Amino acid sequence: MKKIFKHLLSLIVVLSFLIIAFGSDNQKSNGTEISTKEPSFTVSANKLYSDYKSNGVSADVKYKGKVIKVIGVVNNIDRDLMDNIYVTLKGDKYFGDIQCFFSEGYVGKASKLYKGKRITVKGICNGKLMNVMLNDCVIE
Repeated sequence: MKKIFKHLLSLIVVLSFLIIAFGSDNQKSNGTEISTKEPSFTVSANKLYSDYKSNGVSADVKYKGKVIKVIGVVNNIDRDLMDNIYVTLKGDKYFGDIQCFFSEGYVGKASKLYKGKRITVKGICNGKLMNVMLNDCVIE
């Protein structure tokens, strides 16, 4: 039983890694400047993830392709396989976060963040893979 659990856990980790890698392949900023755009919604990271977990189709209709403002607690600050800067906000107690992608111009701000810090991020919702993805993000 332990062997099966270890293999299952390894598979989940590898699949998560691949989803993030391929999902972020097109995360580079497309030049959209959203800092001056009004968000369609302001939502907590927990609520956004909960909406996607409850009904992904409904959440896509509501959020996908729209500028949204998300308030949450930093869970991770890093770069993906394509060297894109991202910050994850805690979205679910165990699995799944809000993954916010930033342009290279945010390296200074990202380097000053830390786990547990409460922040507000504005970005364009790109739906959910394993995490709910936000592109072209700015920190407010």
